[in-house]
Amino acid sequence: MTYQTTEDRRRPFRTRLQDVFALPPDVLDDEITEVMLFRMSLVLNRATFGPADMTFSARTALACDRGGKGCAIWRIVRGGIDLYCQIMRAEVCHCATALRNYHRRRG
Repeated sequence: MTYQTTEDRRRPFRTRLQDVFALPPDVLDDEITEVMLFRMSLVLNRATFGPADMTFSARTALACDRGGKGCAIWRIVRGGIDLYCQIMRAEVCHCATALRNYHRRRG
C-alpha cells in the first residue's frame, strides 16, 4: 500500500503553525500584543493574591503610593516595569497610567 502525501504535509511544521496562527491582514501585531500583555498582567496579579480586576502594573503603583511594609520591593518592581515599557513601548510612567486606567474602569 502506498501513501500519497499532499503538499501541505511536506511543508515544515513551523510554517504550517504560522499559517494557522496568522493574523488577519487588517489587524496589527501591536493590538494583539497589548491584549495578551494585559491578560497576562491580570493573571500575574491574581497569582500573587491581588485583586482580580487590577493589572499587576496598577497594583505596583498602588503599593508604592500606599508605602508601608515591602514598599522598597514594590519600587524595584515598578522601576523594572516602567523601564521596560519606556524602552520597548515608548511609554513613560506605565504603572501610574495603569493605576489611573484601573480607577477609570471601575468608575
